[in-house]
Amino acid sequence: MKIFFKNIKAHNSPLVILFIACSSLLTSCFGPKNLVTNRNEIQAYDYVGDTLEGWTLVRKDSLWGYVSKDGKKTIKPAFLWATDFADGMALVEDIDGYRYINSQGKLLRRIKASHAYSFAEGLAPIQIKDKWGYIDQKGKVVIKPRFDWAMPFHGNRAAVSIGLRKGHINKNGQLIIPAVYEESSAFKNGLAIVRKEFRYGLMDTLGNFVLPHHFDEIRHWEDKYYRVGVYDPDTRRISKLGLADASGNLLLDTVYTNIELQEQGFIRVNKNQLYGLYDKKGKEIISPEYTQLELIKGEPIIVAEKDKRWGFMDLQGKILLPFEYELPIRISEERIWAHQAGNSILFDTHFQEIKRFSKYNQVFVFSNGYAAVSIKDTSVYSGNLYGFVDRDGNEVIPPQFDGGVGNVTAHGIAVVGIKNHGIIRDHLLDIKTGSLVNKKAYSDLKSFGPVIYTNYGDFLSLKTGQEIRDFPYSSIQPLKHRRELAVVRKERKVGLIDTNMGELLPVEFEDVKDIYQDRMQVKKDGKWGFADEKFRIRIPIEYDEVSYFHIPELTEIRQNKKKGVMDRYGRKIIPTHYEFISFDPKSDRIYAEKSEGIDVFDKEGRLLFVSDFDYIGFYGRKPYVAFRKNDKIGFMDYDFHILVDPTYDRIGSFYNGLAFVVVNNRGGYINEDLELVLPVEFDDIEDFALGIAQVKKDGREYFIDTQGQEVTPTQEELDKRDAEIARRKSGWIDFSS
Repeated sequence: MKIFFKNIKAHNSPLVILFIACSSLLTSCFGPKNLVTNRNEIQAYDYVGDTLEGWTLVRKDSLWGYVSKDGKKTIKPAFLWATDFADGMALVEDIDGYRYINSQGKLLRRIKASHAYSFAEGLAPIQIKDKWGYIDQKGKVVIKPRFDWAMPFHGNRAAVSIGLRKGHINKNGQLIIPAVYEESSAFKNGLAIVRKEFRYGLMDTLGNFVLPHHFDEIRHWEDKYYRVGVYDPDTRRISKLGLADASGNLLLDTVYTNIELQEQGFIRVNKNQLYGLYDKKGKEIISPEYTQLELIKGEPIIVAEKDKRWGFMDLQGKILLPFEYELPIRISEERIWAHQAGNSILFDTHFQEIKRFSKYNQVFVFSNGYAAVSIKDTSVYSGNLYGFVDRDGNEVIPPQFDGGVGNVTAHGIAVVGIKNHGIIRDHLLDIKTGSLVNKKAYSDLKSFGPVIYTNYGDFLSLKTGQEIRDFPYSSIQPLKHRRELAVVRKERKVGLIDTNMGELLPVEFEDVKDIYQDRMQVKKDGKWGFADEKFRIRIPIEYDEVSYFHIPELTEIRQNKKKGVMDRYGRKIIPTHYEFISFDPKSDRIYAEKSEGIDVFDKEGRLLFVSDFDYIGFYGRKPYVAFRKNDKIGFMDYDFHILVDPTYDRIGSFYNGLAFVVVNNRGGYINEDLELVLPVEFDDIEDFALGIAQVKKDGREYFIDTQGQEVTPTQEELDKRDAEIARRKSGWIDFSS
């Protein structure tokens, strides 16, 4: 620059004059641009988010903007995509790329990037040309762009990629944890989950393993805990689970088939199909020796089954009611039903016997002070008559109804069944008077909020049982995963209500799906979008097809007959250019198929590999995968290096360390190092099972072991082998090859 000014006179050069003018007015040329305008009138927005750091994210049609907390100022909806304010800044996207807006509503004009992330801990990762670095809130580059990908800071550490491997840097840009890992999560509780050679471990901020990377799975689990898992060769999946804390201590070894958080912070485990109980420090309270074990909500007691007998314990494992009762014990509303020697016994939750009955063959849980009971109907070969008892065991409605017994409402209305011409129909009974509310029969009565309804358009008051005239909807359908919510229909349009009958989504959609990962698919005018956890249309309704969120931040979308991938906030991380999208959860990669091959992306949307392959398999426990090109199958490693050229016509899954391969209608076997250990010479071939495979050669069928030696299995061995093959077909499918 000094040479430039030395050789060119400033007063003779318009370019220099312009440069000096811009340098003296840096804010005007390159500095923050004020986007704020006064809000003169109330405008209706299609989305209004939460107010964060003084600004509310809004959307009009498909453009995003902001409204100030007091509602007096706006940043006009003009962006293609935008985030909430965080760490004093908001990330937005326009036709030039990604930009930042500060808390004064000013756009950092000097920043234009093809990709960027939000600010966190004072810094934001940004892509400049082909490399990633970090800027501060003034737009100054503070960590030089030299990484192949970069993520926001968490706990003074940020994950960065060098090539295909990830590590972590500090805020000085120093690589504290070397980039040698396939995946590395953001730090939480001072720990990151890292994966190397498809094995997971827990690492602290200095790169020390607090839990070695020899697990096949590690997941965040309930606050400051991690569920760890190892592969079980018997089930051929990760089905041996354990538990670690945020210090890396292995509280529960990987010997359990299930680990669940229960009431009051206890941990229920399942081992060899038997249940036990631990506290959150990994101390055993009840050893795994019960076929059933449940903590009762709101009560300091446990109901359990052992040796086909039921009983109760307290939270220290002390027996409160001996294990000498039959059938599942029912408990609700401080009442317990138990069964012994043909008697139904009613207890309170202090295990004081209230009453016992010999005539009832079934008893049901209490609801609003009443429980249904039944006796054998002697007029028919198979059937019962139903009635009700109160909390003191008094029979308030003698057994007389034929079925359809449901819970009693808070207003004393119960569903009962009455047979007519051999068909049982539902009726409503006022349990306090013992008389039917009306004589009308219904089919399959259900309740939601204050309404009793049928699938045939009948709506009745939960309070009186009388039909509701002019009910605003033609049908109610509770969601499968959120029973307190229901899709309602009216004149071929649907909406969403809660149990208070409040409309969470207006009845103006063509379809509303269930909720996954706090996102709900909605359809309108033939297009799809998503509502968020507060039932606001967070992702515009403009896509031809969408799916539920997969891993769990991403979902596939289709637009103009092409597919791509979008995150939960509507940012397209993979453009809609592809014929088909598939997610490989083991490798955290996404395969995007086009007519001439498959592109491979990571879960951040970084293009890792462009191929002309017809097929790429899912990664399993080994860091390699099968691929197909020109109708031949080969293998490549995690870094996309070809390990075995496309040679085989067909390959099988690995069993007993071997997988069959087929070339020109002849078969052989490779090992897990992809070496051909049994030559391609068999006319017919199959997978190994229990160390034995049946083959055919020169017209003769026989069995071989894993060394290729002919063997003659016993009938018992053949029966076990057949059972193993049947087990594989009935359940788990191995996609590793």
